[in-house]
Amino acid sequence: MQSADRIEFLVHTYADRITRIGYTWFGNVHDAQDVCQTVLLRLMTHDCPDDSPEAERAWVLRVTINVCKDIKRSAWFRRTVGLDEGAALTVELPEPGDDTVLRAVQSLPLKYRKVIYLHYYEGYAVGEIAKLLGLPPNLVSTHLTRAKRKLRKQLGGEPNEQTISG
Repeated sequence: MQSADRIEFLVHTYADRITRIGYTWFGNVHDAQDVCQTVLLRLMTHDCPDDSPEAERAWVLRVTINVCKDIKRSAWFRRTVGLDEGAALTVELPEPGDDTVLRAVQSLPLKYRKVIYLHYYEGYAVGEIAKLLGLPPNLVSTHLTRAKRKLRKQLGGEPNEQTISG
C-alpha cells in the first residue's frame, strides 16, 4: 500500500486531467468520473516505470487511454444507455460560459477528439501523440488536419488554413 502523501499527490495532480480525458471519450460527467476512479486505483497499485515528471505524466495519460478503451470494449458499456438519454436530463457543464467550441469538439468522431485534446489541451506534439496512441505520426497529423477542418466548418470559420495554428 502506498503512503497517504503519494495518494494525495496523485489525486491532486491527475484527477482533473483524467476526468477531462474521460469526458472527451464518453461525453458525460458520470462516465468520466468512473474513468477517473478506475485510473486512480490503478495508479495507487502500480508504480510509474520512470521517475521523471514528464514520463509519469505520459504514463498516466497512457493508463487513462487504456482504461477508456477497456470500458468502450466492455460488454456492459455496449449494452447501457446513458442517464441523460434514458431520463432526458441535461448535464450542467462545470464552468459557465459559451460552450460552443466544447460542443463542436464533442461532436467530432473519437479519433479526432483524442488528438485535439492531447494537442491543444495537454500540449503534446504530433510525435508524442503518436507514441501515446500507438499511431504513425502521419496519421496523427492527418487526424489533426481533418479535425480542424471539421471544427472550422462547424464554427463558421474562414476556409484559410492559417486561421488555426497547429
